[in-house]
Amino acid sequence: MAQRRMRMTAEDRKEQLIELASQMIAKQGFTGFSISALAAAAGLTRAGVSHHVGSKEELLVEVIRLKERQSSQVTRDAVQRAGQMNPREILDILFRRNIERPEITHLFTTLAVESIRPDHPAHEYFADRITRGARQLRPLLESVSDHPERMAIEILSFMDGLQLNWLRDRSIDVWAHWSAFADRYVPKSGDGASTPAAEHNL
Repeated sequence: MAQRRMRMTAEDRKEQLIELASQMIAKQGFTGFSISALAAAAGLTRAGVSHHVGSKEELLVEVIRLKERQSSQVTRDAVQRAGQMNPREILDILFRRNIERPEITHLFTTLAVESIRPDHPAHEYFADRITRGARQLRPLLESVSDHPERMAIEILSFMDGLQLNWLRDRSIDVWAHWSAFADRYVPKSGDGASTPAAEHNL
């Protein structure tokens, strides 16, 4: 007797579509992405996809929210370990996570570039993204800088720039470049990390 296939719940289907859309947008950008292509990839009708995720713009918001929740939780967990690990170790963990998930880094980098246009549906989100990230990292950097948010913005800006060049050219030794940069800002324990980093032109 053939087994009956279990139908996905509406919530599970929506999550599946959001994850599939994120993979497609990472490869072809938001401007090249379409609900019709998503429907074909998911084996659904266009109307079926729209029923679960709404318009193309609404879907993009859902994709961003999903990845933001995942990224923010990792950052919060890392910052909460500040008493157990030094700031440099935590920054290394956060950066390594990005380069170990190139498809997600590609997605955010692609959207960040496209959303420079004021009419892009993700424009406001990315306009404030680095400020939000700096606020999250502030508690981590208070022990090494008199200006932790400013320092966080410089670190995050370097991360974004390095990751963009790495996505273009995978021969770049991204970890070596990150380590050299981080050594100047947040040295590893025992390498001079005990004094505040007020001297780093911050």
